[in-house]
Amino acid sequence: MELGSRTGDLIAAALALALGGYALSQTGEMSELGAVFPTTAAIVLILAALGLALRVVLRRGDGAEQQSFWSGLEWPRLIGLSITLLAWALLLKPIGFLPVAALGLLAVGITAYRERMSLKAFALHLLAATALLAGFYGLFALVLRVPLP
Repeated sequence: MELGSRTGDLIAAALALALGGYALSQTGEMSELGAVFPTTAAIVLILAALGLALRVVLRRGDGAEQQSFWSGLEWPRLIGLSITLLAWALLLKPIGFLPVAALGLLAVGITAYRERMSLKAFALHLLAATALLAGFYGLFALVLRVPLP
């Protein structure tokens, strides 16, 4: 049985809706400032899931079921990103936020980048990654006062 793209989109929307609902339900135990980001992310995820489901429902029989849900999926990249996210979650507490975030960002960049990178592009990516890490650390640790491992 081949899973069509419409069915796959509905499954993805249902999973995203459930994950967003669960994340939203967990924010009640957090401090007011600490709950700002998870609440916002959960609401965005729920809205995106509802938007995807609505798009699938409104899309008529345009031959979308002919295309497989799995077509075009790059398995090595998907597996690499999944392993990176799992390692990130498991190593965050024992190693700490900054080293794990830096290694995770590097791993995602290596996994996702498709072309050979020039030295100039590498330097710009490194600069952007450093700014991103510093920004997120400052936002969570200093502004929102979320305790980071």
